[in-house]
Amino acid sequence: MNKLNFFLIILAFTTAYTLLSCKGETEKPLPEVLTTDTLATVYAYSVTDTFDSGETRRIKFYDKEDTTTATYEKRYYKNGNICMEGPIDSEGLRDGRWTAWYDNGKVWSTGDYIHGLRNGENKVYYVNGQVQYNKKYVNDTAEGIWTFYLEDGTEALKIFYEKGKVIEQVQYVGTDSLRNLSR
Repeated sequence: MNKLNFFLIILAFTTAYTLLSCKGETEKPLPEVLTTDTLATVYAYSVTDTFDSGETRRIKFYDKEDTTTATYEKRYYKNGNICMEGPIDSEGLRDGRWTAWYDNGKVWSTGDYIHGLRNGENKVYYVNGQVQYNKKYVNDTAEGIWTFYLEDGTEALKIFYEKGKVIEQVQYVGTDSLRNLSR
């Protein structure tokens, strides 16, 4: 057997072995939304949902030492901008401070959760950055003072809650102005 034939046999064997050992699997590239995300360098991650067109919709992050339980989640708009993010518990429920953004990148809302239930203060913002309303919850039940604002920052309405029931409502602006408050 000459050297050329021997080389071709080795090349064929090596190519066949490589193709069979990969079983069609290829290393997936880093999702575009994670190319500048520091979480991707510290934690293991898994893309758990995509849009029909292939863009990343949801990513869960795991401790590199324990990849069985996700501890953080990020969701994205189709344009690649962040939609919302926050920590999750072992059951996949929101557990801690969550933040949501408008698709233009401005903060839309923040809120605190314990095992999937709203607990503490939730704030929602207008696109211009002004606070739209502050709400407080205890175990997903309205509690305390909820304050609503007009887009210019004017305080418009306060509602006082106790264990989910309205105790008092104080309106600071006319009814026409209140119609402009989104819920």
